[in-house]
This record gives sequence, C-alpha cells and structure tokens, in this order.
Amino acid sequence: MADGTAHRHWWQQLTSPGGSSLPLSVTERLSWYQRQVSKQRRGNYLLEGTTVVLAAGIPAAAALGAATTVTAVLGALVAILAGLRQLLRPGENWIRSSGTLIALQREAVLWSAGNAPYDGNRPDAALVENVEALVADEAMRWADQRSARRANADAERQPA
Repeated sequence: MADGTAHRHWWQQLTSPGGSSLPLSVTERLSWYQRQVSKQRRGNYLLEGTTVVLAAGIPAAAALGAATTVTAVLGALVAILAGLRQLLRPGENWIRSSGTLIALQREAVLWSAGNAPYDGNRPDAALVENVEALVADEAMRWADQRSARRANADAERQPA
C-alpha cells in the first residue's frame, strides 16, 4: 500500500475462542492461495482478452486491405495463444485454486468460532491437519488433471 503497510486479509484477523492467532502454516497457505487465485485470474483474463482482440483483428485487417503477411501473423499469434491456453490452463487453475481457497477460509472460520472439529483439546493441530489435507487433495487433483491431459495427448498421437 502507499503508506508501506501490507494489505491484510479478513482471515488474518481471526483468533481462536482462546485468543490465539491462526497458526503460521495456515496463514502461509491462505496467503499463497490468495496470490495464486489473483495471478490465475489475471492470467486468464489477459490471455483470453488478447486472443479475442487479435482474432477480431484478422477480418478487420483483411477488410482494410492489409498485406496477407499482417493477417497471417495475426492468425499465427491467435494459434500461439490458443496453444498457451491449452498448456497453461489459467481458467481451470483459477477455478480450482479458488475452490481450495474458499475451503481453507471455511476451516479458518470454523476454527475461530470453536465449531467442530475445532472444539476439542487441540484445535490448532486439528486446523493444521485439515488445511494440509485440503492442500494435498488439491495438489493430487492438479496432478491427476495433468496426467489425464498427457494421456489424452499421447492417445491422440497413436495411430489407429
């Protein structure tokens, strides 16, 4: 921020019923996912917006009598961006990361209210365990998604 203070998210102010702050590992996970969601959202909009603008430029350039080189370069750029979309998948990553961030925030809220499963003897430990389980699950979904895409690409390359 302009005054040099870091932006604080609402969940950074949560405390347990006993008054303790969120465990550091949970705060770090929430911060990382908050950054990822923002990064993936911006990347998705930039990639999609640029693709639309360049694609719209192809018929406009042709109608304005631009050299075929110009329309060919625009078409090549659209093809490159479409390939990057398939490779990077910022839209899918944004959705998946957003879902995980919301699940992590939910756990933090339940912990701060002292609701089950955080109403036992070791609420901080239970929170850390549940947060790490959510992160591991998201990582496995990402890996499965990557493996499925790789298998599909390999299957498409195999002769029938």
